[in-house]
Amino acid sequence: MKYAILLFCTAFSLFSCSNNQSAGSDQTSEAVPTDTGGSQDDPDLVAIDACIHGFYQWNETNMEALANINYVKVGKPATLDIPKLTAYFTQLKESGFISQAYIDSETAYLKNLEATAWKAEDVGEGPLTGLDYDRFTCSQDYDLTFWKTAPVSAEGLGTDKAIATLAGMEGGSPREQKFELVKENGKWLIAKILCE
Repeated sequence: MKYAILLFCTAFSLFSCSNNQSAGSDQTSEAVPTDTGGSQDDPDLVAIDACIHGFYQWNETNMEALANINYVKVGKPATLDIPKLTAYFTQLKESGFISQAYIDSETAYLKNLEATAWKAEDVGEGPLTGLDYDRFTCSQDYDLTFWKTAPVSAEGLGTDKAIATLAGMEGGSPREQKFELVKENGKWLIAKILCE
């Protein structure tokens, strides 16, 4: 009988310790955060993804209207038509995907081209330096499906500035495209499309 009671107490002790360790490990795993901000469900990442893909969907619909705003005056040297350039950037801003930082950067880029490379160029002689590729896709030939659907990852989630990467296949080849985004009034907007 002594042995039966001793065996019962030992078994009860082991069973109790086993339950306490399981409970402790459950508590430990709940206490350690598993979401480090890289989750596809992160609200910032979802908003960044929607901003980038939404911009290229908007661009597909509005590409012709934008192309019809010729903000470079015909002649030699080529010069900017500031009222048309303002109209061009107004349409981009109204898309809801572009920040003022993007407009400021692109304006500075175009003014620099006007002051340097375009001095010896004529609009009628072919594409101007710096405008011989699509500024939104950083290329001459592109597949908009990539730009509208490729997966997006981002660094800097939880702040007001992020670097996003669009990565996937374009035209049968792997492609990565980086973007700088800023959060303005709680909304993520494209600040720069990083063309190499």
